[in-house]
Amino acid sequence: MMDWLRHLWSAPGQALSDLFWSIATTNLTLAVIGALLLAALVVGYFPLLRWFPVIGQYVAAARLASALLACLLFFLIGFRISDDRAEAKSLRLKLAAQQIDLDAANDAAKKADEARAELAQQAEQDQQRISDYAEQLKKRPNGACILGPDDFDRLRDGR
Repeated sequence: MMDWLRHLWSAPGQALSDLFWSIATTNLTLAVIGALLLAALVVGYFPLLRWFPVIGQYVAAARLASALLACLLFFLIGFRISDDRAEAKSLRLKLAAQQIDLDAANDAAKKADEARAELAQQAEQDQQRISDYAEQLKKRPNGACILGPDDFDRLRDGR
């Protein structure tokens, strides 16, 4: 409750106007205006009611009221439709932005999976080279010495 009051206090024009239009375009408000329009149309345009003395004096006022209520009803319905369309457009734009973010995240995840698979393959190749080198070292006469006879020959020749 306090957040609503704080919001109302911080931007009184915007909050009050939003409150007014949200109340003015509710189903209840439109139904009440529609019922008043129907009553004004019955009093103003039903042929036998103008001959009753109690109702007859209100026929002209009812016709004017029916025209004004029809204009008001059409205006409020139009405002509500345009407000709903603007909100739907805003939601579509927000959804499109989220879809772009989701696509980017999926692309990044796909690239990360590809990189992970490439690194796993590279690690497997490196492990195979290490295993091959370890086998080569085991074949040498002195396993602790990493230098072979051809290495000493190379050193003596100065290569």
